Amino acid sequence: MRLLLVFYCLVFFNCTQKRSTQFLQPNQVSLAQPRVVANSTLIDSFVTIKANLKLDDVSIYYTSNGEEPSRSTTKYEHPIKVSNPGTFKFKAYHTDWNPSEFTALTLYKKGLDADTIVWHSKSSEKYKGQGENTLINQTKASLNFSDPQWVGFDTIASATVSFKDNTFVKLLTVSYLNDAGSWIFPPESITVILNEDISTKKTETIKSLNSLTARKMETVKIPIEAEVKSLRVEVHNLQSIPEWHEGHGTKAWLFMDEWILN
Repeated sequence: MRLLLVFYCLVFFNCTQKRSTQFLQPNQVSLAQPRVVANSTLIDSFVTIKANLKLDDVSIYYTSNGEEPSRSTTKYEHPIKVSNPGTFKFKAYHTDWNPSEFTALTLYKKGLDADTIVWHSKSSEKYKGQGENTLINQTKASLNFSDPQWVGFDTIASATVSFKDNTFVKLLTVSYLNDAGSWIFPPESITVILNEDISTKKTETIKSLNSLTARKMETVKIPIEAEVKSLRVEVHNLQSIPEWHEGHGTKAWLFMDEWILN
């Protein structure tokens, strides 16, 4: 009796599978996003980008101007050597399937090497990165917040970055994680004070989220345009999560992976 039951189940499953396959038409299924990797996301001289999707007869197209790829943009045929920062987007196409969503990769110019960083606030013990120099170690994190290149705060993050000698700094780029599903929000604002002189105070306010978005790494660019010996940087976490989120009213997490000084 058990053998008959097993036989019936196998036959039923195979028939059902065949019937569902018969009704599956071309262009009803979308391709997976192409996998895109670079040997570094911080450019010193150049970096190499590789893209692939392990499926026969797939073509991948890309852009380097921030626009979405199409079949009329550049076709990916071999690894790309990149010497200038920017955002690259890759999209997969196949004659029998719908195109994939695009995969985006942002490259940044390698920053100046700071001499020291002195912290005026404490990171979370659980998300303390790789030590005090994590945010100036010229290494970017992955999108996984448990990556040891992320430093997590549930309060204001404040530190002073110093150089051995007076150094001209054009721009400060603060990179942070946007993952509201994990209660990790963009900062509310960032304040920079040059050479401990309060009259040089610069503040950048970040637009708050209105809804959940896909997990992504984002940046805030703050013009400096000055010769400095030190910069005091204060990154304010969101003090009250908005009402649309299940954690409304509580403080949000702030995760950063690098302060880039160019």
